[in-house]
Amino acid sequence: MVNVQTELPVVKRRTVRVRQWIDLMSAVVMAAATVATAWSAYQSSLWNGEQVTHKALSTTAVVRSAKLSNLAQQRTTVHVNLFVHWVSAFNKGDTRTADFLFARFPEPLKAASVAWRATNPFERPEAPASPFDMPEYRLQERVEVDHWEQTAQTEFATGERANYLANRYLLFTIIYASVLFFAGISGKFRWQVLDLAVLVLGALTLLVGVVVMLSSPRL
Repeated sequence: MVNVQTELPVVKRRTVRVRQWIDLMSAVVMAAATVATAWSAYQSSLWNGEQVTHKALSTTAVVRSAKLSNLAQQRTTVHVNLFVHWVSAFNKGDTRTADFLFARFPEPLKAASVAWRATNPFERPEAPASPFDMPEYRLQERVEVDHWEQTAQTEFATGERANYLANRYLLFTIIYASVLFFAGISGKFRWQVLDLAVLVLGALTLLVGVVVMLSSPRL
């Protein structure tokens, strides 16, 4: 027969060793989860800063685009008025006034008007209706408006991506909080199998979270 008095201390010692191992691994998992939480919170803060920066740049680009658009509209209005007065003088045969106005056309109206007159618009109905339909009529303000509009869209998209990554790292802190919970309650049950199961679940959650986090963009 097995000596029950001898067997019980052996089982008790084994139970104590398992309990100590569970406590040790729980402490390791909790320490790793704490470090991972701090790191993900730090990255979330950095990406939030990136979002604010790019959203500010996007707003600045929108403001500049609006100002340049207004300036381009004002210049176009002046050019149209000059061109209308020139056409009126030309049709009346007032060559002196027409030549005076044409000589003082600002660019790019002058270059576009020269190219337009070369198409013989008064004789050819298929010619462009005005110099403003010519490719030579290209205001620098319009070019800059296109540039700043593209910049605004790019910065806004970059800010949205930064916001997504900030939220992604914030989600990691929630995942690691669950790891801390699992590691914290492991060893609190009377059934060691359940303690081990909870600890393994926490460790696996931590491992998956860390792998995914390390594969994410970082600052």
